[in-house]
Amino acid sequence: MRKTIILVAVAMMTAISAKAQKVEVVDANGNGIPLVSVTTEDGVFIGKTDLNGVLADVKGAQKVGLSHVAYKPQLVTVASLAEGRVTMEDADFGLDEIVVTPKPYIIVEYYFRGFRYIGDSLRAYGAGIMPVAYEISKKYKPKTRYMSSNGTFANKATIWHSAEIGNKTTAIAKHVVRPMTEKWMMRDTVQQVYGLTVTKDGDNRWRVDNPKGKVGQVVHDGGRTYTTLDAGRMQRYQDEKQGNKKLMKKRQEKDYAYEYADIYRLPGEDDGDIPDLARLVMTMHHWELNSGKGRQRDIYYAYVVTHYYADEAEFKARCKELNKGRASNMTLEELQAYEREYNIPALEASQLRAIQALKKHF
Repeated sequence: MRKTIILVAVAMMTAISAKAQKVEVVDANGNGIPLVSVTTEDGVFIGKTDLNGVLADVKGAQKVGLSHVAYKPQLVTVASLAEGRVTMEDADFGLDEIVVTPKPYIIVEYYFRGFRYIGDSLRAYGAGIMPVAYEISKKYKPKTRYMSSNGTFANKATIWHSAEIGNKTTAIAKHVVRPMTEKWMMRDTVQQVYGLTVTKDGDNRWRVDNPKGKVGQVVHDGGRTYTTLDAGRMQRYQDEKQGNKKLMKKRQEKDYAYEYADIYRLPGEDDGDIPDLARLVMTMHHWELNSGKGRQRDIYYAYVVTHYYADEAEFKARCKELNKGRASNMTLEELQAYEREYNIPALEASQLRAIQALKKHF
């Protein structure tokens, strides 16, 4: 009889431990935060929150690290959360307003971070400083050829194992020209390409749909616009609409996914002719696909450290200044000093541990 009771108790405990434990991540107003990376306390990747801020299962992890470009990182004990809900605090990373002067370029200096996971294991990490000159007379075409001694990404900084991290981050910086606001998404040309509709979804909130369902949201909060879009679903709809069967098949085979979040400063009354790109505060991109080595996940953060008007000589001089003492790999300690100087949110402790472990292999 006693043996039977013990077996039943063990079975019940096993069933309880196997029960999916969700995490719902919200901001100070109770709104779900999409694209929060969730890891174990050792930096093993578990998953990311969906467009409603929910990760359905933390896979038995007792403590999880939460990371997002716009919020302070956290380590939380899952069992202590009421109904799995946790509130993240705004990172309070801001920018001074741009000073308008008649010069040919807007210079935007980015601080970037890149992570590559294969399966749940961190395999590559990169971080560094990247100045980009946007040429005003050429519709803000980005100019980067003077930015670095090595020609691919600025100030080599800390890059372990994958130069592609630097290249992809450069491409991300170049694409940022206008805020993906609800007004931009309601343009006829955008709706024709992606079939988007934007509808009011509460105070200072908008829901973004295409004919297949919800693909994003826009939130105005604290003087900023937070835009999150499921670009993979948008691209698949575009391929289907245009009959691009080859690309559709390739994305389907690789189970391709791509989502991103952009955070912009809302325009002020005195902004005048300041271009949209000068209002970018930070951006985050998530790619996933099946590679030959397993499920590959690339996560990129970019913070705008400063922006200003300049001519070409000033841009070259600034790049030379940035490269001084940083032409070879920076240490994590040097990077952390730069982060503190510019009030960039520090990495969550579990991520730091995973990066330190990765460093030992190179």
